[in-house]
Amino acid sequence: MKKYLTFIIACLAVCLLPFAGMTVRPTTMSTENKRMSNFPSLKAEDGCWNLKFFQELEEYFDEHFAFRNELVCLDAKIQGYVFRVSNVDSVIYGKDGWLYYASTLGDYLGHSKMEGRQIYNLAHNLSLAQQYVEGQGADFVLAVPPNKNTLYGKNMPYYDSYVVNPTHNIELLMPKLRELGVPYADLLGMFQEEDEVLYLKRDSHWNMKGAVKAYNSIMDALGYIHEDYEDVSVTRAKDRDGDLNRMLYTFYGDKELDYRYDITQKYSYTNDVDSVEDVWIGTEGGSGNGTLLMFRDSFGNTLIPLIANQFKEAWFTKESPYGLESLMRQYHPDTVVFEKVERNLTEFINMPPIIPAPQTAPPQTAGFVESSTTVSIEPLEYDSNYYKISGNVDGALIGEETDIIIQVNDAYYKAYHTGSNGYAIYMKKENMSSCPVEIEILTEDQGTYKVIQTKKIEKLLS
Repeated sequence: MKKYLTFIIACLAVCLLPFAGMTVRPTTMSTENKRMSNFPSLKAEDGCWNLKFFQELEEYFDEHFAFRNELVCLDAKIQGYVFRVSNVDSVIYGKDGWLYYASTLGDYLGHSKMEGRQIYNLAHNLSLAQQYVEGQGADFVLAVPPNKNTLYGKNMPYYDSYVVNPTHNIELLMPKLRELGVPYADLLGMFQEEDEVLYLKRDSHWNMKGAVKAYNSIMDALGYIHEDYEDVSVTRAKDRDGDLNRMLYTFYGDKELDYRYDITQKYSYTNDVDSVEDVWIGTEGGSGNGTLLMFRDSFGNTLIPLIANQFKEAWFTKESPYGLESLMRQYHPDTVVFEKVERNLTEFINMPPIIPAPQTAPPQTAGFVESSTTVSIEPLEYDSNYYKISGNVDGALIGEETDIIIQVNDAYYKAYHTGSNGYAIYMKKENMSSCPVEIEILTEDQGTYKVIQTKKIEKLLS
């Protein structure tokens, strides 16, 4: 009986250790990209009892219990080294220590492959944004960093046998961009031509040598004279703590080798910058070119020091959707770069850049077709200066490259294509001050126009 009691006490002690340890060593740092919760209050802000106290207490304990990060790391190593699987849903445990983002699995297997209409919608939306930029007198280029397993899929785990289509979305998009005349830096082709692996094993991004090559590809696509950094001193150091490595092993994962380029920083920051992870970064003092506005994601972290050196002024933003019109009006850049990783390309369909709807010539003739096409108008959530007119077109009326035109009162506008059969335009509120607003939805396919829905709006929401 005594040995059973000892065992029970030992089990209780192990279970209580994370809780009791919070008095001397609570977890105060998290590898997750969010603010850690505070200890909940018994009273709510209105002075009443906090009915969510125990729910918030559970969340607080989950984040702060003692030795949390150490225990998470230990669990990850056991599951990885013994069972060859990841203990985190967002990370795939590959071969030879390689880690991949789970969000790229659908594209890798071919399950998330965009159909012809979606590829056209994506290229069409980018084309409208490009035409707006160039209409403001600026140069434009798109850069799409490939998913890690698009380039280096051989180290994915057993999923190979489940691949239903080896073609990736980025491979489908590039020919359509060329057809529509959208300038882009061919990062996929550049990386595929390199024998050396230029992405990190335990990170979702390229290494520093890959960043330098991507930077050169972007500047070459713009046609700008620039420093290529081929003659600078380069060393290697085992100091890179990859994002996937951190997700899996918290602060205790093995670091890996990365390149260090001895580059003189010419630029300085024009705002308070904590790190290249900041949402907004402004720089000045670079040389060689004019001004730059770059919409970017985390792949831009390693590009910022390289690109900022080449522009007198530069502004880098992570905002989404892109506030393209408002930022161009404020900063008047000479150059605009869109940088978006392959796995997030659908954002250009779901949340296209915010610009005034581009006008187009009215059709000479257009027949009327009854349909279930929907129409709505509401203030734009992301920019209070705009209304958004949007809806879904009857799928039977949409071909692979059917364009959608919106007539608002007496003017005609090219619409963004959203989803598979959706559409959207952004209209400045100052141009829609009077009611009623008469709206017609038209399709255009190889020069043939059809009116598929009409609607009169008697009152606009402010």
